[in-house]
Amino acid sequence: MVNIAKYFVLLENLKFEHALSKNQNDKATPQTENCLTENLSVLKKYVQLDVAKQLQELCEAFQVTCEQTATRLEKEETCAYIVRLLHVLHTLSTNINFQSDAKEDLISVAHLKLCIQTTQELSYYALRCQLHPDFYNSAVFKAAQCGANSKCDTNLLLLSIKCITQLLHIRQLHIANAMELVQRDFLAACISLRVAELTAAQSTELQAALTYLWQHESKADYFRHVLLLKATPKLSAPLAKELHQQLLSKLAAPHGFASLLAALQLSTGNTANTRQAEIVSKIVAQPGYSAQYQQRLIQQIFEFCRMNVARLDTLSAAVLSLRRLYELNAQNRQQIEHILYEDWQPLLAPEDLLSGIIIWQQSELSERLQLWQQLFCSSSVACLPCELLVQYLPLLLQLYQQLPSQQSLTALITRCLDNREVKLELPALLQRLFSWQLVGEPTWQALHARIVLLPAADTDYVTAKVAPVDSQQPQEICRVLPTLLMACPDHALSCKVFLALLSLIVEQLDAAQSAPQAADLLSCESELAQFLQNRYQLKLELLLALQQLVCHAPLKSQLALEQSKPFIAQIAKLLRLCQHPEAEQTLLLLLLLLSELLERNEQLQHADCTQRLRLPLQQLAASSKNVLLKQALQPLLQLLVGDIQADVSIDIGFQRARELMEQRQPHLQVYGMQIMLQAIRSKDATFLAQRHRIIALALATLKHKESYTFLNCVRLFAALVHVMEAEVLEMLSDEYLAETAELDYRLVVGEAILKAAQELGPLCYRYKSVLLNCFLHGARSSLDEFRSSAYANLAQLCRLLSYQVHSFFQELLQLIDNELSTGRYLPAKRGALLVLAELLAGMESLLDHQELLLPIYRLLRAIESAESCDAQMRQHAANGLKTLNEKCRELLSKDPMEQMQQEIRVFGIKEPQAGKRGHILELN
Repeated sequence: MVNIAKYFVLLENLKFEHALSKNQNDKATPQTENCLTENLSVLKKYVQLDVAKQLQELCEAFQVTCEQTATRLEKEETCAYIVRLLHVLHTLSTNINFQSDAKEDLISVAHLKLCIQTTQELSYYALRCQLHPDFYNSAVFKAAQCGANSKCDTNLLLLSIKCITQLLHIRQLHIANAMELVQRDFLAACISLRVAELTAAQSTELQAALTYLWQHESKADYFRHVLLLKATPKLSAPLAKELHQQLLSKLAAPHGFASLLAALQLSTGNTANTRQAEIVSKIVAQPGYSAQYQQRLIQQIFEFCRMNVARLDTLSAAVLSLRRLYELNAQNRQQIEHILYEDWQPLLAPEDLLSGIIIWQQSELSERLQLWQQLFCSSSVACLPCELLVQYLPLLLQLYQQLPSQQSLTALITRCLDNREVKLELPALLQRLFSWQLVGEPTWQALHARIVLLPAADTDYVTAKVAPVDSQQPQEICRVLPTLLMACPDHALSCKVFLALLSLIVEQLDAAQSAPQAADLLSCESELAQFLQNRYQLKLELLLALQQLVCHAPLKSQLALEQSKPFIAQIAKLLRLCQHPEAEQTLLLLLLLLSELLERNEQLQHADCTQRLRLPLQQLAASSKNVLLKQALQPLLQLLVGDIQADVSIDIGFQRARELMEQRQPHLQVYGMQIMLQAIRSKDATFLAQRHRIIALALATLKHKESYTFLNCVRLFAALVHVMEAEVLEMLSDEYLAETAELDYRLVVGEAILKAAQELGPLCYRYKSVLLNCFLHGARSSLDEFRSSAYANLAQLCRLLSYQVHSFFQELLQLIDNELSTGRYLPAKRGALLVLAELLAGMESLLDHQELLLPIYRLLRAIESAESCDAQMRQHAANGLKTLNEKCRELLSKDPMEQMQQEIRVFGIKEPQAGKRGHILELN
């Protein structure tokens, strides 16, 4: 049995000049030759076995032939020293169980340190001093060249590599990176041997050693050592080729890219991220790589990006590498496009369409959006080209419609739009988007028709689910875009999009006027719907978008500062089309905006491009029959002519009220609304001429959360309804039905509609269809609070209309029945029952609805008698039963003969005029 203690005593008497731990050595370090000679004498003293016998044992253990080495043992001390150290370490490694935790197998920290120092000393003589001669051109290995007393011995180097491979398996030796330089020397020795003439078996053994080093040691250190060796000057072609192949093979291996990035971060230290990204991209994206190799790299980089979404310092290098690979060839572009498509495939084309299946949670959606933000918005240079985002613009807008709080969506959409060429690309993109053209290149990628984003139960998060077959989601993404631009801080982009939309609507009107389309005979409703869609839908969407953007205050400032000339040029084109009836509404909006711009900018008033509009505007004012258009033209012509002295005090009053309403403080906003209320009630001409602008200001102010503000804003709408009743009710109805708006805002709009209708009183009967359809649509909403509010508004509207809702009676009863039978939200059920009680109160003749009376009676009776039912619902049911009882008694109290009486009349020439209208049951 081997005496292990003797070997540790032997190691304690050695002097390791080339080991890393030098702090315990003597201060006067001897010269290398003397130290080596003294160490050899100590080794001979403690291990009596002849060095040739030791070499033979090592060759037998590792199956290596070292005949050439045996002849050098007596001549060269370095060779003998290597063999003796190899024998000592091999003896210790085979007789000590380093992997065991048993007490009898444990060794002290001091003995473990001796093993580490011996391994480092062996690495210097056995590996570093026997490398390929070209490696000594590097400053790292230059000092070791002096220790090489003879030419490299291939067999001895191979024996050393196999022995150190065995030592690398001992994990205790790797404490505090003690084996880092050993691994570097080990790699350099393996590369040196691979360019030598070896047998097939020796090449296989070397490959196995390199594979072990890659799989079991730090991959980042492996890359760092390879890059260090590649940086050696004046490398021979075979050596440089071998190092390059090592780099490429390991780069394409799993986690190769991440390891390369980590290696460069360790090597470069405090180097800027942009410089590191440039280095990595030059290594990764080289034209000389094969197509298959590049595709593997692309896949690996995308996986790295998904795993490191939050690490901005490392993602810049990955994204820049993708950009360089994208620019190399068409195959790479196709693969990147395919991978990007697969990211959204569950939402675009799900594999399973069973109703109710959850496709994605919001966390998955947020991670994907954050990844895309890093891929496309991380930098103006180191990111993927924005042209890849164009086909996903409908999808991103649909997601923004459901998740407006996601900043990643805003960044992606604005980046895509901002990088389109202003004169051609941006208008073409917007035209295709607003007309929803599914055909063409690139193909639109939109949310699947059966995928809906629904809020999760009892949380604010949403989940992507598969909806039933009959549920078709409305395409309202065009109306989402203006909302996004108004919330975006990039006002220059809002201005560019506004001008592009304006040029589009001018082109559409010009095309309609120059080549009017004659409608063919329409045979069915689908053909009629298609005709209206093709002819009017695009113009309508463009007009609504312009109407939203016109109210955006930063847009006005941007137009006045930088884009006034293009804006006035578009107005000049529009004036030439003013005879077209569809152009009047657009022109009215733009003239109001132009008037506001001229009021703020005196230099723009006197500009040549502005003064050229005077004559067309005067001609339009003389020829137009539109009263609103004439009222908008009057102050604008006064500004152009310069005759504004007479109305300056009035204009100042309106400007002051408007500026107060645009403030953020609630008390100032209310003060501005009070000024406008007094002016409207007193029929002030200047304020009435600006009533469209007042409506826009009121709609913007209505969105404020402060009750003191929006309640006074409701009063302002109630006053405006006397001036322009149809416009106010229709605009408020559109805002109420806009599903992209916030719930609180829509509830306040519903209150404003009801107050405006109450202000009109019986005259609101003329807008019965608009008002009832508005709240009937709200009663079908999936939002519980919104549905409850709609029912309450319907109840009050029935009273206001004096129960003249005969044409909507069946639809109301159907809605109420659905809510009471399937609804789960108690306030909505209360509202539905209140509407039912109001309908019974307004029912003129019970006989007209006699088939419904028994089911209604049974329902009310069941609710009123159920003790577990809600108290308010029982009260509403009791009121309904009381009303029904009174009407039945009134009907039954009449004489049956009077009810069934029939008359035969002979109509003559002198017949008196008809008096009061008879009962519906009276027969002529």
